[in-house]
Amino acid sequence: MSLIRKLLFENARITTFGITRLAPEQVKESVFLKKGKQLIDITGHHGMICLDPFCMSVWLSNDEINRLEPQTATIQFTGEDGKLNAAINVSLIEKIPTENGVLLLYKIGEVKNYQLSILHRLALFRYFLRSKKNTYHHRRVISALYSYPRDIIIVSYKDDDYYNIFPMDIQSYIAEEKLYLLGLRTTNQTLNKILEAKKVVVCDTDTVDINTVYALGKHPSADPTKINDLPFSVIGSEKFGFYVPDFTGSYKEIEIIDHKKMGYHMLMIGKVVNEKRIKPGSSPLYHVGFLQLQKSRYKNIEGLY
Repeated sequence: MSLIRKLLFENARITTFGITRLAPEQVKESVFLKKGKQLIDITGHHGMICLDPFCMSVWLSNDEINRLEPQTATIQFTGEDGKLNAAINVSLIEKIPTENGVLLLYKIGEVKNYQLSILHRLALFRYFLRSKKNTYHHRRVISALYSYPRDIIIVSYKDDDYYNIFPMDIQSYIAEEKLYLLGLRTTNQTLNKILEAKKVVVCDTDTVDINTVYALGKHPSADPTKINDLPFSVIGSEKFGFYVPDFTGSYKEIEIIDHKKMGYHMLMIGKVVNEKRIKPGSSPLYHVGFLQLQKSRYKNIEGLY
């Protein structure tokens, strides 16, 4: 494998995805929904919502949804050069009307990857198939979904007796509707607390290092690290009073208006009720699929991943 890594990947350490820090406008990839001859740009209107089974969401405006029948479609991922990096066939699970359009929940079916060469893809997928937990389909889907950079957010919840601060990337924000979609593992002890309170705060990862982020993901949700033992200070959010880390450039306070169990993840749909920008600009951390990172100009940040 060391020879393959040297020949194909310039000695890069092989991982599921790399980490990079970007201002939102530096993300150059695009995502489209294709149905027949219709091609709709959904770059800022799509997201992952569950990894078992694989599901994703797409938001379309009223005008866009009236132009097509969304029962089945293909989601195409393209690079800065406009070339196709991946394509995912999807089938509709549910349509949820919104104020200005409709939220489509899709189950992922057949997937095709086009990043780099067939040899690159075969070598990478075979490397990960050493683990019995992986299948070709699983690796193809992950590679496709992460061919578009996924920003890492920090989720914060607090009540009188409990708090938790943890990272997520199974999420998306629909600015036109001020809707936040969060796909949280059903095993997370904080989930029921969030659903009961119907409140959560989402923070960006503006200046935090990746090791701190991953450490937050490792502490047990049943017994999080004491707030005074965290390697950063916190402030209270304006409306809810939830903890906001000092590395955050901006945060959103969200009221949960709906939730749906998709499988291993619970989809929470929230409405932003308050948004606070602490710093003039933010450059959050992003996960980028390994193959996509090799062909991009993004700088990989080494960390405990």
